[in-house]
Amino acid sequence: MTRKKLLNASDNELFFLSWPIFVELFLRVVIGNINVWMISHYSEPAVAAVGAANQLLNLSVFVYGFITVGTQIIIAQLLGAGKRKEINRVIHTALFGSLAIGLLVSLTFIAFSSSLLQFMNLDAELITIGKNYLQIFGGSLFLSAVTAVVIAILRTHSFTTPALLVPMTASILAVIGNYIALYSPFGLPNFGVTGLAFASVFGNSIGLLIALSLLKKHIGFSIFSIKIKAFSFSILKSILTYGMPSSGESLSYQGAQVVVTMIVASLGSSVLIAKSYITAISQFVYLVAAALSQGNQIMVGRNVGAGQFDRASKRGMRTVVIGVSVTLFICLLTYLFIEPIMGIFTTNQEVIAISKNVFLVEIALESVRAINMILVGALNATGDVKFPLICSLLVLWAISLPFSYTLAIIAKLGLLGVWLAYAIDEALRSVLMIRRWRSGVWQTKTVLQKESAEDIEHLAV
Repeated sequence: MTRKKLLNASDNELFFLSWPIFVELFLRVVIGNINVWMISHYSEPAVAAVGAANQLLNLSVFVYGFITVGTQIIIAQLLGAGKRKEINRVIHTALFGSLAIGLLVSLTFIAFSSSLLQFMNLDAELITIGKNYLQIFGGSLFLSAVTAVVIAILRTHSFTTPALLVPMTASILAVIGNYIALYSPFGLPNFGVTGLAFASVFGNSIGLLIALSLLKKHIGFSIFSIKIKAFSFSILKSILTYGMPSSGESLSYQGAQVVVTMIVASLGSSVLIAKSYITAISQFVYLVAAALSQGNQIMVGRNVGAGQFDRASKRGMRTVVIGVSVTLFICLLTYLFIEPIMGIFTTNQEVIAISKNVFLVEIALESVRAINMILVGALNATGDVKFPLICSLLVLWAISLPFSYTLAIIAKLGLLGVWLAYAIDEALRSVLMIRRWRSGVWQTKTVLQKESAEDIEHLAV
């Protein structure tokens, strides 16, 4: 095949893997925005309370992501190397590991919901609104932890389209439940924010059942045949070795967002409400880059597992070009129509004015964020998981957060200052990620190169 045909075939595979992920992420964002819209018509303080609680819940996703990401890295490279028989025990270990971490996360939210919201610098009214929501939704996260691992297994085996059914069903059921909770149809009582939490728990429970049935149908792994003796501490160690740094980079980012929310909360409720709306809308902007990142990660992992380093390198940079181009176009379009878009959520002119200024910075922010999303995912897929984590820790906590406080509070730029700090952070890290990818150092970090033949043997059933 000619070089052009190879590139076209590679792009087609990227599209095949990425479009179901895009649809899933799009649905999540749409559902999230519908929820914000519903809550905004119910109570604006509820928007701030649920928004702050969701930041804590989002943080937990990356805790059980230690298992999810590590599992995906190892399985992708085993598939690329043609070692399919060794995957079964990895699945066993990943399911047990995700359940254990998920239960730990759930118990934390059940026991410390009030303390966590107080830590977020919320006032007493918002803590009262958010406590039950955080306790109920957070207490069910062990279901989400297991579901996330199953979806990762399906995606890595190229079953991205069937995997779409899981979040789609869970999201639709959650929206129906939210409508029932807030709008009291058929004479039902108003369940308020607590009802939103129960709706999400119900949707996630059904999603888990669907995920397990897909695992049986497409991978041939039945949850009823799971054996505790198939659990391996050595495999868990391998999963965490790759999963903790790679998921830790995202965890670091989300942790920084919690601190930023505390800074924003000190600026007043209007600014905090504006941040909730802006965050909800900006999620649409980076959907394409997020989907391409995950599709690219699967392809790079397989290429590396097969020893095709040059192909992996070219795939990574080509995906960056595609991702940045599409993201920039979406950013410009969003900025042009930001006032009518914000009008969907609120008539508060102060909130709308704050948002308009912030979305001008959003154009630069999302363009460099796309680079980071794609190249961090690619580096993780190769097994080069420590470098993105170190960069995240240094830039986020030593530069981004001090800049957020300085620009927002001391320079009195408010939320605009926070977004400027975000842009500085993403720009610095994007330069570091591009240099790392082009250096080729990641070629020495792969899972199968690190493991000797004897070490790999323990993966067999």
